[in-house]
Amino acid sequence: MAMLELKDVSKRFVWKLDFAAKLANLLGAGLKERAVHAVDSVSLQIQQGEVVGLVGESGCGKSTLGRIVAGIMDQSDGQISFEGKDLASMTPAEHKAYKLAVQMIFQDPYASLNPRMRVEDIIGEAPLAHGLITRSQFDSYVEEMLLQVGLDPRYKKRFPHQFSGGQRQRIGIARALAVKPRFIVCDEAVAALDVSIQAQVLNLFMDLRERLNLTYLFISHNLAVVEHLSDRVVIMYLGRVVESAPTEELFKGANHPYTQALLAEAPKLVAKRRDYTPISGEIPSPLEPPSGCHFHPRCPQAMARCKTEKPALRQIAPGRLSACHLNG
Repeated sequence: MAMLELKDVSKRFVWKLDFAAKLANLLGAGLKERAVHAVDSVSLQIQQGEVVGLVGESGCGKSTLGRIVAGIMDQSDGQISFEGKDLASMTPAEHKAYKLAVQMIFQDPYASLNPRMRVEDIIGEAPLAHGLITRSQFDSYVEEMLLQVGLDPRYKKRFPHQFSGGQRQRIGIARALAVKPRFIVCDEAVAALDVSIQAQVLNLFMDLRERLNLTYLFISHNLAVVEHLSDRVVIMYLGRVVESAPTEELFKGANHPYTQALLAEAPKLVAKRRDYTPISGEIPSPLEPPSGCHFHPRCPQAMARCKTEKPALRQIAPGRLSACHLNG
């Protein structure tokens, strides 16, 4: 049984007509409601203890999917199950337990921490409110969390602006760990940090995984980070999953043309010089996504079938899924 399972999960953001727009329509403006399909029928399974890397260009919907998994947003369609229980049929107590078991670490450590709160309150507020600790345990528990992420407990009375970017991200990690989660969604958790600090935080993630038996959904656009950290990689394009495979197999030989293009243009440590050619064209607007395969306007191997028929995400080898008509 998968720890987390998504079945045909979609998220639409609808722009509804306001009073002025409705009035304009009475005068013949012809305005219509518009919907952004941020996530489009995504199915995904994540096993206990697994690290799944979620990769895609900016605007592909990966952060929205992460927020849906973390319970910050509700899906428009589809089903989400956690440890075999459908979220829609959970009791209030079970849903509260789910919200504590799944935590999220955000990209920007400057924006994700309340600048008016001291570090001890940022970390200790949630476990105290949910009854995980008592007031008498508050100080020692906060100090324990700070030590766990490599920060000096003496700094617990400070405010976020008194820390560096890497230290703030560690505070964000400590805040997530404070409610004793089992599943963590990392949304570009190292993207805003210096390269040397990125390495330290990534090593911290791996160390915490071993010590606390954590499961990660690691969202990133950095292929090198995903290759280092993940057991399995899921590739998204314009709201849809186009390929999923074990990390080593994917980097040895991608199946989907979009994944092939991403890997071909990833920077590599090679002696010879080379020219980098971006994927042709621009990402289509999610307001008006292309018919058929969303990637067909930019795909060098597109066929007539790709323009009209949506490719199904199906198994092409044990543990490997791909959504491409080239697979037959």
